Amino acid sequence: TAGADEKFVGALAISLRQQAVHLQRTATFATPGAPRIRALKGLIFVALAFGDSNTLIKPLRALDAQISRDILSDGGHLSRSPAVQLAVLRDLIDIRAALRDAQQEVPESVQTMIDRMAPMLRFFRHGDGGLALFNGADEDEGWLIDVTLTRSEARGKPLESAPHSGFERLTANRTLVLIDVGAPPPSGYDSDAHAGPLSFEMSAGKERIVVNCGAHRGDSADWQTAQRTTAAHSTITIEDQNAAEIFAGGGIGEQIKAVLVERREADGSIWIDSSHDGYSHPFGITHQRRLYLSANGGDLRGEDSLTGDGGRKFVARFHLHPAVRASLVQEGSSVLLRLASGEGWRFRASGGVISLQESVYLGIRDNVKRTEQIVVSSATQNGEGQLKWAFTRLAKEN
Repeated sequence: TAGADEKFVGALAISLRQQAVHLQRTATFATPGAPRIRALKGLIFVALAFGDSNTLIKPLRALDAQISRDILSDGGHLSRSPAVQLAVLRDLIDIRAALRDAQQEVPESVQTMIDRMAPMLRFFRHGDGGLALFNGADEDEGWLIDVTLTRSEARGKPLESAPHSGFERLTANRTLVLIDVGAPPPSGYDSDAHAGPLSFEMSAGKERIVVNCGAHRGDSADWQTAQRTTAAHSTITIEDQNAAEIFAGGGIGEQIKAVLVERREADGSIWIDSSHDGYSHPFGITHQRRLYLSANGGDLRGEDSLTGDGGRKFVARFHLHPAVRASLVQEGSSVLLRLASGEGWRFRASGGVISLQESVYLGIRDNVKRTEQIVVSSATQNGEGQLKWAFTRLAKEN
């Protein structure tokens, strides 16, 4: 309103009050989670803009109740989405800033959740500064994350283990591995949830190597569904079926009921043992995945075991970032990976047939990129199946 005449200022004030009344009526009907927090943020801003302390009490109480439900003990959001983690943290920081500017007391719950959520946002970052591609997140907002973390004023370091959110973080030297070891979020918080149990991402320094395929932000329902499938993640797929039921338009069924995980560390090396029962209902099979990261970060080993009934075809997928160049070598027994920096890695596997296949990458918003995936194909016999695989950093050539 700076420099505006009285007529415009009056009209704007009337419009703002009309919109505020509408928002007061509808805020409680907003989808639980991030949309409702965004609506409450609007009501708080309105109350502060008009200097009405009485109308500030109700949305602050509602906000306190909402974030108490939504933010888990390890700081993760109930949606299990890194993108939602960033959005909600930004909203809470904006609310705190507005309250401070208006010389109003900042509720303890708001400050507590900011301090709790910021380290978890750091947890989800790769070395390039962007987010890991789980449950609707993309990689291309590193600058925004930097600004958000600076404004948060929270100095907490990322956790290594986030048991309430269902993620594990393995770091050694320059190597980072993030693995999804959680069940799908509850109904109402699962609109962006993906069916990628035990999927993982891997990066070396600022370069991503193994990724999930990302999320589609456009209007195409087919693309949205495709990106949420198990096959779009770096994990095991049995008989080309999803490990969790995917609902068109958003939402996840109850196929996955239990995900178990155990973490061990010794002399700088890390082991993760995990399992899920998403394939128990259709096939009577449990998927177990063991990961080992060496202390020097140059050796990531995996073992995928299937236990159940009958004989079933299954594949392990390792989607590669578009910047990675891959080639089958040694008569198809291994894959040579070359990063943009020139760093080399070698992939080996036993228990299945290795192939390189086409894939797509939607990790950069509004940008579909062609890439490749390593696929290891096998089948269970008498209900049992096992794949062993490894990514090994190659020594630099002189």
